[in-house]
Amino acid sequence: MIKAKSQSPRFNGLNVTDFGHFSVPNELPFIVDVAGCFSRERVRVAAIDTPRPTTAALEFLIAEEWTRQLEAAASANRMLFNGPLLRHVAHETRADADGDMHFDLIVGPTCYRDFVGTNLFNKHRLGEFEWSMFANPVGTTATIITADNLICYGLRSARVSYHALHVHTFCGSLEAGDRRPDGRVDPFASVAREIVEELNVRPEELRDLVCAGLIRDREIHQPEMLFEAKIDLTAADLRERWKAAESKDEHDDLVTLPNEPDAVLPFVRSCGLIAPVAVGALFLHGRLRWGEKWFEQACRDYAT
Repeated sequence: MIKAKSQSPRFNGLNVTDFGHFSVPNELPFIVDVAGCFSRERVRVAAIDTPRPTTAALEFLIAEEWTRQLEAAASANRMLFNGPLLRHVAHETRADADGDMHFDLIVGPTCYRDFVGTNLFNKHRLGEFEWSMFANPVGTTATIITADNLICYGLRSARVSYHALHVHTFCGSLEAGDRRPDGRVDPFASVAREIVEELNVRPEELRDLVCAGLIRDREIHQPEMLFEAKIDLTAADLRERWKAAESKDEHDDLVTLPNEPDAVLPFVRSCGLIAPVAVGALFLHGRLRWGEKWFEQACRDYAT
């Protein structure tokens, strides 16, 4: 079970849980495990073969839920299939000899079936089962900054399996196929693949692609690696590209907001349904671009 520590003095007077890495008020829909600005050279992801810890009771729940969801998908004429993914096992940040911070992540095998049977539809059982027993596939999500300085996200369609009709980052997951023979995984290549599929933006068109950290969705407890990239396309140009994207149907529309410190909280409050990951991505984008004081004030304003 995830264990809480003491309240952070930065948010004195608010209900805060400290998970030993980074604390934010409990009213925020995400937990921050890692926050920073990590280039490709300062992120290391290694895969191991250790299976997910489990119990007979949990495996029964997973099998029962998967059968239920297969039947629901068939009755709605919606595709649902299993596939191998990579789950969170452990992570740490460390400083090198020059004081630069590095982000190390260890991942192991999991699959979409187990994700459905744990994080998605048995999320309320966290506490009954250890978090490490959940599937916990590592998501890779991107905040896109256009040439006309707009933050761009997608409005997910009704056809996706979760967070339908929510504003969301452009996202995917680390997949078993991302693992190299030496066990290394390139999460930057994974997120670039998703951007190609969802937006029809080529990898070479992404500038300043960085990892902004690792968060967990408080709703489904899934870990997400957050990425940011600038593109040399305006929001209007990007919309035209998106119309021809391979996975265009994952989104009904693109949504934008000014890349300005005073625009984030009003957008979160007025945009309608918004996924916890998108809120977290916006807050960590603000922390990266406008500093720790902005982040702390935004957390306070959201919580109150």
